[in-house]
Amino acid sequence: MVKRQLIIISALIVMVIVITVYIELGIKSQNVTINSNRVNPFAVYFHSNLNIVMDNKPVIIPSQIGINKSLWNDHSLDKYGVTGMPMDEEGKRTMPGMAPLYTTNNDGRITVGSIVDRNYTLGEFLNIWGQLDLNDKKIIAFVDNESVSNYSSVVLKDDQNIILNISVQDKLLLKIIIN
Repeated sequence: MVKRQLIIISALIVMVIVITVYIELGIKSQNVTINSNRVNPFAVYFHSNLNIVMDNKPVIIPSQIGINKSLWNDHSLDKYGVTGMPMDEEGKRTMPGMAPLYTTNNDGRITVGSIVDRNYTLGEFLNIWGQLDLNDKKIIAFVDNESVSNYSSVVLKDDQNIILNISVQDKLLLKIIIN
């Protein structure tokens, strides 16, 4: 009788081990990072680089565009961004959310971090920022050293370098000459 109970208990232990291994290796998401055991929320994640020069002076593209409320002016793409998430291992500090296009430093690096796989444009990023007035200005744009005619429709891509040369004086001078 004892021998039969030992066989049943051993079989149960083996079954629990097999099920545990199956769950750990076969069922758990393949999108979990090893260090934090958190699921990566992004379907798309990459960086583009933007440099803006206005009247021959560099424009600082601030950190926290699309994160900080004062630098997040257009919310039309919010459904593609990430809602609040923990910022530390203990889950004590939580970020309230991010637009799908945002900055985390002031060196012009645009992060595309979206829960949906879709194209995003430079115009959409500039709308989210909402603090760069381009009305009545002459804009010359380059993407990876190639001139582009419509900067706002430039689709953001990984490791892409975008330069916007904005001229206030030329446009105003042109208005004066025409009038």
